[in-house]
Amino acid sequence: MAVFEPEKSKIKMVILTKENAKNVVWYSPIKQNRRRSDLIIKSMLKRFKNHDLYWTTNVIQCYENNVLIFSEKIQFQ
Repeated sequence: MAVFEPEKSKIKMVILTKENAKNVVWYSPIKQNRRRSDLIIKSMLKRFKNHDLYWTTNVIQCYENNVLIFSEKIQFQ
């Protein structure tokens, strides 16, 4: 059984990167589908902030059933 599946995952996180990088899509783990959406997003963001991709990101958008439920612009200091 797959851990992440576009058709079965509850949350889709779209990572919009800076101009020369490719945009990326992450899916929530299927085993987390019973959790509240905000908790799933929180755990996905925690994993994402430890990833190298974080430093080339402009905006993160999270969708549930193709409806935008969360958006955050990344600002580096």
